[in-house]
Parts: sequence; C-alpha cells; structure tokens
Amino acid sequence: MSVDPALAGLYEAKAQTYAAFGNGAIAAQAQRLLPDGGRVLDVGCASGGLLALLRPRAGHLAGLELSATAAHAAAQVADHVVQGALEDPDLPFEADSFDLIVLADVLEHLADPAAGLARAASWCRPGGGTVLVSVPNVAHWQARLTLLRGRWPQEDSGTFDASHLRWFDRDALAALLRAAGLREVQLHAIVPALRNHAPAAAARLLDRLEPAWQSLGRRAPGLLGYQTIGIGRR
Repeated sequence: MSVDPALAGLYEAKAQTYAAFGNGAIAAQAQRLLPDGGRVLDVGCASGGLLALLRPRAGHLAGLELSATAAHAAAQVADHVVQGALEDPDLPFEADSFDLIVLADVLEHLADPAAGLARAASWCRPGGGTVLVSVPNVAHWQARLTLLRGRWPQEDSGTFDASHLRWFDRDALAALLRAAGLREVQLHAIVPALRNHAPAAAARLLDRLEPAWQSLGRRAPGLLGYQTIGIGRR
C-alpha cells in the first residue's frame, strides 16, 4: 500500500484531535441506517469512536485511516482496519460488500472528492446499501460573515481548516452524491445550539428558545446549518 509520507504526517499530527468521535448527528444516522448484523466501513475512522458505537448492531466493522496511531487504536474495536488513504490504488475492500459506508468530514480533504466518493460507493451493496457523508457548509452564516469581512482564515479545525482542499454548500453536496450514482439523496443540516453563539449567562434563556431555533434551522438549512449530512442509496 502506498501512503504519501507528507499526508500521513499531517494526519498523524491531528490524531489526538480526532481521537474522540463527537458528531452525535452522524452517529444517530449511522445507527438508524445500519441493518442488524450489517457490514459497515468507516472511511477516515480516526480512533474508531463511531465503530465502537456501532459494535452492538454491526456484524462486521471495518475502517480506513491514514494516521498510524489512530489506525492502531481503531483496530482495538474493529474487525478490520487498514492504514491508508482513499486514493491508494490497492485497498483490500471488496466491491458491493458493505451495507453502510461512512465518510464523516472526509470529502473536503480530498483533491478529487468526486472520484473518492465514487470509489467508496462502489464498495457499497447495490440495491439497498447506503452511503452516509458529512461536510462543513461553506454557506453557513458565520462563514459568509467571515468572507464579507474579506478574510479567509487558516485554522486547525472547522470550516476553514487549513487541511481542507474542497468546500461545499448543500447543492454541491447533493450533486456530488448523485454523480457517484447514488439515489434517493437526502440532506440534513446540523444546526449548532443557540447557546454556542452567546455568553454563558444567557444559556437558560437560550435553552428555552432552542426548539424554535432548530425549527428555523430546518426552514433555512443552507444559512443556519454548520454542517450538512448527505445520505444516498446505491
């Protein structure tokens, strides 16, 4: 297997940052979409946090991870973990063999996300297998405000993570999923809680307003969704 040393070094440095799986929305969708006893592949599995959550439901857990440190940790909970990149030509995953493929916050790190997604989708079982992805939403109001100020920051994480190579709004993600041959495409917005945008002293008031805020987010997902979840059937 061919692993680019510079790329591997970048994600080795981020291994601790990615050690804990904190995306509850992706976890909930994965648990809903994975059939009992199903086979799941987590592309960019980090230390295996999502795979560990899926263990009670899954029949087979597989992961692909570039960081050697994270891949070693994921191997403690998964049945099969490969250290490598999605672009590597000789990955050992069989076509049409998984019920669920997850690419959580992966596509924005690829030079060619269309080719990467199409390849991952080819490992998914036709006639009912599912691909689940998430990407930052570059059209989120905070990103728009940053750009209006004439700034494009280089940050360690988030929408402007310095390791991002591609950016997506909702329409771009939907088009990417369909171009990969996926059908029944669904998009869901992850809308951060109101308390994330205000001082702690206002938390009690904002918690009361949270249901209305989330309802507004469902009406304006392109503006208020910090991340976009995409689901497609093969």
